[in-house]
Amino acid sequence: MQNRTNKLTLRPALPQDNDGIRSILSHSGTGGSIDVQQLRGESPLTSYSADGDDVRLITADDAEIGRLAAVGGVIMRTEYLGGIPSRCAYLPRLRIHKAYQSTFRQTAEMYALLGAQLSDCACCYTAVPESDARLIGILEQQHRSLPAHRYLGKYTVYCFRGDKKLLPLQSRKDGFDTLMHLYYSQYALTPCKPDYAGFGKRRFFGYRRNGELLACCFVSDQQQTKSYKIRAYHGACDKLTKLPVQLTGYPQIPSAGSEIRHGVVSYLYVRDNDPALCRRFLRSVAAVSGFPLLIWGGYASHPLSSAVRHMRSFRFDFRLYEVLWDGAAPAINGKIGLEAALI
Repeated sequence: MQNRTNKLTLRPALPQDNDGIRSILSHSGTGGSIDVQQLRGESPLTSYSADGDDVRLITADDAEIGRLAAVGGVIMRTEYLGGIPSRCAYLPRLRIHKAYQSTFRQTAEMYALLGAQLSDCACCYTAVPESDARLIGILEQQHRSLPAHRYLGKYTVYCFRGDKKLLPLQSRKDGFDTLMHLYYSQYALTPCKPDYAGFGKRRFFGYRRNGELLACCFVSDQQQTKSYKIRAYHGACDKLTKLPVQLTGYPQIPSAGSEIRHGVVSYLYVRDNDPALCRRFLRSVAAVSGFPLLIWGGYASHPLSSAVRHMRSFRFDFRLYEVLWDGAAPAINGKIGLEAALI
C-alpha cells in the first residue's frame, strides 16, 4: 500500500518512524483557551498500539529531505455496540507537521487508504476538539472527497480534584464483572476489555454498603504510553493561571510548558446514577488517588455527566462523529460510554 503524491509518499508507518511521529506530535495542540498537546512517549507506535487490538498508521513521507509530513491512523478495539461486543475503529485526528500546514494536500488520499482498512469493522468514529473550528468546518461541509462525518454530540473531558475522603473505599472487585454485562454493555463504544495497555497502570476503587457495590471506577496512570503538556493559555484562562484557584476547589493550574500529572477515571458506575453520590465518590477517589487531578470523559447525554458538570473542574469539549465511508449506514445509537483514556 503506497501512493506517491506531490513528492510525498503515503505508506504504512514503520518502526523507524517513531522520531518523525514524535516530532509531529510535539508541535500539534488542541488550540483554544487552554492549548494542550498529546504526547505518546519515546515510541508513539507502541503507544497507539496500546489503545486497541490492532492499529493501522499511515504516514506522509517527504523522502527528499528525510522528514514525515503527516501521520494518521485507525485503532481497532472490541467495544459494545447495541449491547454486543463488536470490532470498532477509532480514528485519531490527522496530525500534520508544522512545516506542511499550509501546503498539505493529501488529506483525501490518506482518508481513502484508512477507509480501506475497515472492512471488518462495525463502525468508525472520531473526536475533534471544539476549539479546532477549521477542521470542524471541513468535516461538516461534507466534502465529496472525504467520508461523511455524522455528528453524534458533545463529549467533555473534566479535570477535577478532591481534598477530602468523604466515603470509605475498597479495592475489592467482586461485582464488577456482573456490571460489565448488565451496565457497561448498554453504553455504545465502551471497551469490552478493561485491561487494554493504553489504560495504563490501574487501581480499582469501590464504595459498598452492607457488601453491596454502590459506586466504582478505575484510576489509571498512563505516563508510560501517553501524556499531556500545556502549550499555552489564552484569554481569561491566562489570567486564571495567576490566581490561587485551588483555594476555591479547582485543580491547581499547571504552568505553561509543563506536563499534566493526572490520573484517568474509567468505568465509572454509580447506583441509580445518583448525582450526589457520584460527586462524593469522585471527590473521595481523587483525595486518595495520589494525583493532583483526575480526568473523566462523558458524552453529553450520559446520566453521570450532569453530576460531574456540577463539580469544580476545567473542561475540554470535543465533537464526537461517526465516520461513514461509501454511504455506509449509521451504526452508533443510544447511550455512549466512550472512555477518555483511549482517545
